Amino acid sequence: MPTPSTPYAARAFNPAHPLLPNGAGAPAQLANERYVESLARLVYYWGYPAVDGFGRTSAWELMKDGPGATMGLFPGAPKNTMGYLDDYMSPAQRKVVTPNNDTIYGVCFADLTHEPLVIQTPESVPAHHYWTIQITDVFTTVLRQLGSASATPGGKFLLAGPDWHGEVPTGYVDVIRSPTNVAGIFGRSFTAHTPESKQQARAVLNQIGVVPLSKDQPHRWTFDCEASARNKVYPKGVTPEMVAADPDMLRVRPVNAVTFWDDLQKALDFNPQVSADDAAMADQARTLLALRQSSDAWKALLDRTALSADAELHEGARFHQTGVDAGNGWQKQENGGLWGTDWFGRAQAAVIYIYVNDFHEAVYFIRGTDSKANLLQGRYHYTLTFAKGALPPVDRERGGFWSLTMYDRDYYMLSKPENGRTNIGTVSLEANELKFAADGSLTLHLSHAPPPGEDALANWLQAPDDQFALIVRAYVPDASLLDGSHVLPEVVRA
Repeated sequence: MPTPSTPYAARAFNPAHPLLPNGAGAPAQLANERYVESLARLVYYWGYPAVDGFGRTSAWELMKDGPGATMGLFPGAPKNTMGYLDDYMSPAQRKVVTPNNDTIYGVCFADLTHEPLVIQTPESVPAHHYWTIQITDVFTTVLRQLGSASATPGGKFLLAGPDWHGEVPTGYVDVIRSPTNVAGIFGRSFTAHTPESKQQARAVLNQIGVVPLSKDQPHRWTFDCEASARNKVYPKGVTPEMVAADPDMLRVRPVNAVTFWDDLQKALDFNPQVSADDAAMADQARTLLALRQSSDAWKALLDRTALSADAELHEGARFHQTGVDAGNGWQKQENGGLWGTDWFGRAQAAVIYIYVNDFHEAVYFIRGTDSKANLLQGRYHYTLTFAKGALPPVDRERGGFWSLTMYDRDYYMLSKPENGRTNIGTVSLEANELKFAADGSLTLHLSHAPPPGEDALANWLQAPDDQFALIVRAYVPDASLLDGSHVLPEVVRA
């Protein structure tokens, strides 16, 4: 039986008289177990993004000697430091699902336990260039989106944790509050395919970064994304040759259902305070964690529930199931990034495209089916036709862009598409790669085998030879994309 040191709320799940004669105590025992099991499923969905996000702080130790490219593929850094790439993320990587191939990334996982961080925004940015700094709590909820979309000025912002109550020094634009001790800070800088555009993207990214408040100086900082990208760091026992020979060795789910409850305990211990939207569930989670420690029977039930909840989450969080109808077979999560108490949607997003931006910043249209609601398969040939003037409406003045990206059934890019193309969109238009019809329309071709005809080949986005999925990203979306009045075209099987 649980000891008196077990919190009351956990002890109360045990019926007062489970051993009544003739099995009379069994109904109460079963009812209580059913309640705990149901609650545990909800807590699993609620806690999944936090376990995922907190688990990423393991990079602090691997990258302790400075920012670099983790395993040569991903931006990594010590705590309270930003690591960078200097080009698109490699399409050959098999760890991070659904990255974009429109921007260059910078990433920092912050520990706000002891002091705030200084986030520097760029002050020298070419007109119409897109950049953003997305700031999230440990649950992946967006706290603030700085950038060209919101006309953020060049300067320095403070990011403070829940326990910081110090005096705000002069010279900072604003103070951003995180409800959790761990926060994510993600820089993105748009680049087209040309060397000139990539150099421009790097020049903007080199003005974006973070330093602890105690180490800040009055001057502006200059960061170095190219040096970061050159510093390739591998875990012990892993070599560049191993990763190149077998990219699938990196396919490890970021949340392990077998260790979920222990991992959730660690995440909550490090983040004892959470947002108002998460506080009630945090209390429920702590009750279940105490209950799990009280007996082997409760531990077995909760561990088994985590396994089944994980299987169900990953089955439901698919491109052909997530979100709501956005017209013509496309779906979207209408509250992307700003989850509030939508723990279900937040967990789905953590599985298929974690760290989505605030939906005002970027709208993600997803799909895994054709116009007849059949799963997309690379052995078939599909078309998607934008009428004249009907490309996804984005605000180019504020750097807006759009792209259609191809992913396989596990949401990775093709590692070596025949034409080198993993997406089609603004980057293609700026490079003058696409062929418009005489009536001004644009037909894109989606298939594993190349389509016949010169124009179709110019507009071809290669699919895998198996099931695939699509995302249309619209950064700095027009109001018509947000309110649903602009509808993307159907994906039609030829």
